[in-house]
Amino acid sequence: MNMLNLNLLRIFHTVARLQSFTRAAEALFLTQPGISKHVKTLEDYYGTRLFDRLGKKVVLTQAGETLFPTIDRIFHLLDRSEKEIDDLKGMRSGDLRLGASVTIGIYFLPGILREFQKLHPGIRVSLDIDLNRQIVEKILDNAVDIGLLGAPETDERLTVTPFFKDELVVIVPVDRAWAARDTIRPLDLLGERFIFSQQGSGTRSIVEERLRQAGVVLTNTIEFGHTEAVKKAVEAGLGVSILSRSTIANEEKLGSIRSISLSEVDLCRNFYFACRKDKYLTRLVRTFLQFIVYRSGDP
Repeated sequence: MNMLNLNLLRIFHTVARLQSFTRAAEALFLTQPGISKHVKTLEDYYGTRLFDRLGKKVVLTQAGETLFPTIDRIFHLLDRSEKEIDDLKGMRSGDLRLGASVTIGIYFLPGILREFQKLHPGIRVSLDIDLNRQIVEKILDNAVDIGLLGAPETDERLTVTPFFKDELVVIVPVDRAWAARDTIRPLDLLGERFIFSQQGSGTRSIVEERLRQAGVVLTNTIEFGHTEAVKKAVEAGLGVSILSRSTIANEEKLGSIRSISLSEVDLCRNFYFACRKDKYLTRLVRTFLQFIVYRSGDP
């Protein structure tokens, strides 16, 4: 092989990012034996192993660690060039890959995306909804063009910008004595079972941080994996929680959940959009960001 095949480099890059032959095969629509064969061809070319197999996980060898930054840079430049060329074509078509934390992706974005696609019907939008922490990883892996986060992120490789102010509220069952109150104090929460969404959630990290600042560390807690599960648990009387007001609009309208303000604690938080600092923002991405900032006052 006199010249490296770009497809071989893409396979190497994907396996290195995903740390799995199986996941790389799924991502590239190839078979796992095919992935292994292509990696072996590349290793033969360089005359050394590029991966160590540790059970189901693969990790880069020292040679692989040396090669990866160069390959990553090559695909970053190719991706940027492709997007710059797409910009020259205007916005009649194109792909917009979004990642969003659960609250934003399920309760905030759908209406905004509906209006955006009315204006730009030729644009194909994909939305990956996951925990805040996972969306950050997908931004860094370049798996999404832009990420919408429910909590701030300090990774120096990212540009993070606030675009919307969200309000968090205490939610209680309608038959709970608290349901007749407008506000409660942070210390009141210590006497109740508190229902959390799972670790990695932007809402959870904000709630724990703000309560800790108020001197309250909750110990009588139970964890439910998803916002919808948290709401159902509160409705069933298992405890109380704190969620974004936007997530409980239907339940409040139906009278199945009551929201209460928490005194002495600022439960407002920002939503953020984030991208890699070295990422070229296409005209399509810039247009979407402008649109969401304009529309965020009326999601």
